[in-house]
Amino acid sequence: MNITAPSTEEQQIWYLATLGRPALLRHLASTDVPPAAVLIHDPLDCPHWAVLAFGCLAPQAKRAVQSALRPLADARSFCVTLTIDDTPVHHTGIVPVLAEETTGAVTGQYAELMLLEHGGLANKAAFRLSRMPTDKGWIIDADFQPSGTPAAQRPFGSARGGRNRAVLPPVAAELNRLAAQVERSAL
Repeated sequence: MNITAPSTEEQQIWYLATLGRPALLRHLASTDVPPAAVLIHDPLDCPHWAVLAFGCLAPQAKRAVQSALRPLADARSFCVTLTIDDTPVHHTGIVPVLAEETTGAVTGQYAELMLLEHGGLANKAAFRLSRMPTDKGWIIDADFQPSGTPAAQRPFGSARGGRNRAVLPPVAAELNRLAAQVERSAL
């Protein structure tokens, strides 16, 4: 079994295809990069182009890509083994954003999470998560398909409920551990 952790390029591409896509497109829009070069039509083309052609990009396009990737620079990570079809599968969890967020009168924790299977290039997941004070665990507000487009999106603090929106216990335990570290460092 190959348990190689995902490469930095793979992490960057998947981040820009999912959680960081709005920031990438916003930053690139302020440059002189021609829209055709950005390949906006396919959500995966633009991140591939941005990461793999980085060394060849014009300076302002490089700055735009670096700005979009900034959350990954401070990301927290963890390794977790999930049992899938009675087989242990190793994953790297990358948490670029973990913070308290307030929308209207609702305050809770917000996290962005990428799960990348070790050795499995096609087995990636990305989620926007929240945990309100009344929630027992982390809830999936948005999850992304292999194409990089969201399968479902609910606003932060939207109506709770539904078993399919809960985070798996081993991943939730790691998120809770990281959230506790963030709270301790804020004191």
